[in-house]
Amino acid sequence: MGPTPTRVTLYARATEAERVAEFRWSPESGVSLTVFDQEWGALARDYYENGVPLIRENRRVPASEGAAFMRALLERRNMSYYSLVDESQRDNLN
Repeated sequence: MGPTPTRVTLYARATEAERVAEFRWSPESGVSLTVFDQEWGALARDYYENGVPLIRENRRVPASEGAAFMRALLERRNMSYYSLVDESQRDNLN
């Protein structure tokens, strides 16, 4: 299973990759969401409010599940205009 990601960034790839939202997790504070672009960040808001679709389990993983939610964000899915990237290593640099 590996370590739980602490920072997952959503990028929109309409023309060039643009950072549109960021999910952060810690055991103490849970999952938080910062949206940088209101239009393109709507997908991140949907995931945060309604859960991440997890096809292999036929369910949505809610943000309240913390670590499982962060791992679900990184499950492979077909997205033409978006990508979710584990940027946890940035937290370790600070």
